[in-house]
Amino acid sequence: MGIKTLLGDTSKIAKIATIAIFLVLIRAISEPFRLQYYSKTILTYTEIKPFLIGSLVATIGLLTMAVLFYFGKYKIIIAACILTIIILLLVKKIYLIP
Repeated sequence: MGIKTLLGDTSKIAKIATIAIFLVLIRAISEPFRLQYYSKTILTYTEIKPFLIGSLVATIGLLTMAVLFYFGKYKIIIAACILTIIILLLVKKIYLIP
């Protein structure tokens, strides 16, 4: 199975995209725990707000992708993945997360 076969099969790309967004969700949820471990003070809502928003965006994207997967709309899943990543990058830019 070569690269051309993988790129031609939208269902496999949709599966990979779904797994990628799921990993993003896990990262966004676990990041405040990592920050708390290295912080000398208790984290405030303001400090974890970007990660909560990122988790919410990733969750909505993942739910959308899962529902679309049931209907076999693989190209729309790929577009939803790209849109979710763009929105996450916008959240990162708005809150100036390094």
